[in-house]
Amino acid sequence: MAPKRDVSESEEEGSPSKKQRGPSTPEPTSPPASKKKNTKPSSMRSPIKRNVNPADRPAECGIIRRIYCEEFMCHQKLRVDLCQNVNFIYGQNGSGKSAILAALQICLGAGAKRTHRARNLKDLVRKEDGATHAVVRVTLLNKGPDAFQHDVYGDTITIERTISLVSGGGYKLLDCNNKEQSKKKGDLSDLLDQLNIQVENPVAVLDQEEAKKFLTGKAEDKYTFFTKATDLERMDRKYAETVDSINEIIEAVDKMGASIEPLERNVEQLKKEYEDFQKLDILEIKKSEAHLKYVWAFYTTTVEELQKEQAKLQQKEGKVAKIKEILAKEDGAEDDDSQQKVHEDKLAELATEATAARENIARLQEELRVANGPKKAHEHQIKRKKNEVKQAKNSLAFSMKELQTKRNEIMQKQGSANDEEAQRQAAAKKAEEAMEEARRVVDESKGPIEDSLKRYDEGKSSEIAVQGAVNAVKAQCSAVQKKIQELKASQGNSLAIFGSTCETMHRAVEQAKQAGRFNGKVIGPIGKHMKVVRGKEHLASVAERALGMNLDRYIVTNSHDRQVYLQLRDKIRCGYNDSGVYQMTESARYNVIQPPEGVDVVASVLTSSDDLVFNCMVDNGKSDQKAICESFDVSEQQLLLESNGRSTIRGGNVKTAYFLPDGDYWQIFNGAQSITSQGGLRRSSIGVDKTQAIKETENELGTLRKEADQKSRQLTDIKMERHDHKVRWNDLRKKEKLARDQINRLTDEIERIREDAEAAENVSFDTSELEDEVNKAQSEYEKVKGEEEDLAKVVNDMLPGIQAIQAQIDEVANRNIKVANDLEEVEQKLNEVLQEKEERARKIENGRKKMALAEEAFVTQEGITKGKEDKMLDTLKKARIMTLRSQKSEENRKLKRESAGGDQVLELVDEAGCTEEELDDIEPITIEKEPEHFAKKIKLLEKRISEERDKRQMKEIDPEVALEKYVRAKEALDGRMFKIEEIEMNKEALMDDVRYRKKLWKQFRDHIVVAANSTFDEVLNRKGSSGSIKFDHKSKTLDLVVQKDNKNQLSQCSDVKALSGGERSFTTLALLLALGESLETPFRVMDEFDVFLDPIARKIALTTMIEVAQSFEHRQFIFITPQDLSNIKTSPTLVIRQMIPPERRAIVGGAVQQTITA
Repeated sequence: MAPKRDVSESEEEGSPSKKQRGPSTPEPTSPPASKKKNTKPSSMRSPIKRNVNPADRPAECGIIRRIYCEEFMCHQKLRVDLCQNVNFIYGQNGSGKSAILAALQICLGAGAKRTHRARNLKDLVRKEDGATHAVVRVTLLNKGPDAFQHDVYGDTITIERTISLVSGGGYKLLDCNNKEQSKKKGDLSDLLDQLNIQVENPVAVLDQEEAKKFLTGKAEDKYTFFTKATDLERMDRKYAETVDSINEIIEAVDKMGASIEPLERNVEQLKKEYEDFQKLDILEIKKSEAHLKYVWAFYTTTVEELQKEQAKLQQKEGKVAKIKEILAKEDGAEDDDSQQKVHEDKLAELATEATAARENIARLQEELRVANGPKKAHEHQIKRKKNEVKQAKNSLAFSMKELQTKRNEIMQKQGSANDEEAQRQAAAKKAEEAMEEARRVVDESKGPIEDSLKRYDEGKSSEIAVQGAVNAVKAQCSAVQKKIQELKASQGNSLAIFGSTCETMHRAVEQAKQAGRFNGKVIGPIGKHMKVVRGKEHLASVAERALGMNLDRYIVTNSHDRQVYLQLRDKIRCGYNDSGVYQMTESARYNVIQPPEGVDVVASVLTSSDDLVFNCMVDNGKSDQKAICESFDVSEQQLLLESNGRSTIRGGNVKTAYFLPDGDYWQIFNGAQSITSQGGLRRSSIGVDKTQAIKETENELGTLRKEADQKSRQLTDIKMERHDHKVRWNDLRKKEKLARDQINRLTDEIERIREDAEAAENVSFDTSELEDEVNKAQSEYEKVKGEEEDLAKVVNDMLPGIQAIQAQIDEVANRNIKVANDLEEVEQKLNEVLQEKEERARKIENGRKKMALAEEAFVTQEGITKGKEDKMLDTLKKARIMTLRSQKSEENRKLKRESAGGDQVLELVDEAGCTEEELDDIEPITIEKEPEHFAKKIKLLEKRISEERDKRQMKEIDPEVALEKYVRAKEALDGRMFKIEEIEMNKEALMDDVRYRKKLWKQFRDHIVVAANSTFDEVLNRKGSSGSIKFDHKSKTLDLVVQKDNKNQLSQCSDVKALSGGERSFTTLALLLALGESLETPFRVMDEFDVFLDPIARKIALTTMIEVAQSFEHRQFIFITPQDLSNIKTSPTLVIRQMIPPERRAIVGGAVQQTITA
């Protein structure tokens, strides 16, 4: 008996019932496998999948067209027509606004208590004028694909409910012509289910009491409101009731188990009595069985011996066939000299090409020498012109000095004859000469200082660039070296090229597939399933770089397989970036947008025959949006368009252009082209031969190391050059500073002398001749300087042609080196071909000798195998005869046991007769133990039988009576055990069902949470805000987080109380809209939603609520408020209904509702 086990509500439980007409959730493929028999169907039904009034078109069904009341609450007669989108009903307190809501609830199936207006339906009948019954009608739109029995009811359905004070009243369903079609409450339930109408759901119909509770409630109250609105609370209670029922079943099973023990003891006692009597017969049966197993064990031995000989025969036959194949192959290739001729022709071709290359180099070197002649001549002229410039500059300085001297003499003659004036003139002259010399020093230092500083600064950018290049090359060296180690360590393993853990992960995945752990398709690594399109191999490396996907990743098609894969990945301890996983949905191959003609994209260079891998490349690698071009210039010619100063990419779906040789790429941002450098390409991993990949990668490593050494030397040279410029700059700056200090001092001295000579008389003298000489020297200096610059320009114009010739020489030289290497390789291959011919002749002779020996051995083995086969067939026949006789003997014993206690005459089977057909029906039996084991067992049984025969005599108990008693007791026990087992199986099935449904319940809850969060944020975004709903299912709380400005994270607020009244009200309304949209109900009603708002907050909330409601054109909204709405403009999608104010009776002080038609 199984121990008693209680089922608690903490176990996984079920799915929502049909009454929760909420959003459809993804359902698991099937409930847990059940062992039950005749399990009763569960009372909990799965949700109905529907999408009433989808968002891409106006509402078509379930929308309220009209509400009619007669003798209901305060209304004698009232009709309210509504539009399909936004409706407002307002009026003073006591005007009967909430009665309209109560009429809607009552007419659509709600009870009186749900309206919070009465305890029973009769209390809703109008009390004045002796009314005896009330009538309410609701007319619904019934169009579109989700319409309810459109062929019966037409475009509208009217539900009428009568409440009588005398009788119970009832429902009627009227078609579009107001003709009665049904009175069944079940038809109304089906209608509500079909149109997803939920009048008892507080989100769909929010009355005054629920609105006050929701607006003022705490986080726990909001969570309770959420569970009630989504029907999760009712389902949870239903599951708890089911668990209680299961525990009652467990207690009943335990009570039944207590009554089994006496029956079991009685059966055991009767069984023992019968077995004691039958012991001799059992020993005889065991002996027969041992005989039978002995024969089949002997047969098994002969089969094994035959199989061994057959394997030897097959091996010798295969050896003969293999030798024949080798001889045929060698004979066919014996006279084939085509490969030798190919190598000899290639050798001659390469020799001719080498001779032509040497001649071409000689010719180009002569062209270079001729082109360099004029350049050197002009450079010599430039050098000569520089000397002339220097001379002209000195001549100009001399002329200026002469002019200054003349002026000084004039100044001396101009002064008085006394010694003091002469000394003053001499001092001024000396100071001016010294200042001129200092200025010359400053002027001459200015150019070198700027040049040194410029070269120092330019060297810094070069140093940074070269340092970055050195680091990049060293990083590439490390990556390539690691790749070589991985390739060598996994030689013969085609998967290791995608990553060090790829092979281990592949084995783990294959084992999991064989064990059936995956539910869907699992494929990978994805690099194994990619290939390079023929003719585009040269673009493979840049295409792989552009794809940007880890090629060691796998693809799964569902969440379960993803979890299984991640468990395998953790088990083999993959690194963070090793053997990742993509989750995709299986679908047909994407029909991607083709690029412009002549342009390649990643999808046209790298492809896959597997649709799932191809779609993964499109989704995760954007393989249809990345162009691959031969060069930067080609990419611009094919894709770049410029108009009005803005750049765009031409045609197709291309967003990025990658280009050779280094895999750099460019994009367009805000109309401007942006280029990004990649720092060189690594070799492609897709479709790579391992041996060739190792060789090519080693060559690539050697090239990178040479480049690293070259860059390091270049970096050292740049640093030394910058240091020299810095030292020179410091020296020149010091020299310039001394000269400037001297100029300032001499300027002060000359100013003082001039102040002393202000009283002297100014005398004019002619210095025009000297000034003409200065101007002439200035013109000569400018002329010579211009000629020098012209010569420099001519030299610069010659440089491209000379550089082009030098590039041709370098290209031919590189080609000549390759030709020399090819010559050496072809010579080596030719020698290998000649050696292979000699080796082939020797192998053919040895093969013919082996052939003769192998055929002789095959004939000998064939005879041995035939003898073993004959022996096996003879043994099989004997074993089948013995088995058939044993079966017939057992059948006779069974007939005797079945007829125990009966009077019928037995027709026993002939145990001796055996036909060929009967023998052929006996399937051979394989015995693992040796025949000797059963021979020993037979001897032991014979000894025991002899002892029992000597020991036992005839018993007083009749064996047939003992058997009959035992059979009856056993049948009674089995019947009781079968019932207990059946109840146990039903209990386990119910437990599994509850767990499964609880799991679906949680999935359904999580789905509503996600949908509500999305709609909540979407509604807040309409006002430039954002937010989220924080659900704590453990603490059963619901809190709101609001960011007032969705562009400013500092405006985020997690305490709704900190918001203003308008913001808090709008946030609460956004939550209501989010919860309501997740239920997809066609209409929503809110009564006194603005009861706690001040006028300003109410105005903001109303404006926002109208905008949000009108954006949901596929839903109908009915808002009821006592506040004035005269300032709101109506439209075809917004209707306002004002209630007539109630009459006031001064005698009793109460309001009386007039009979109105709205």
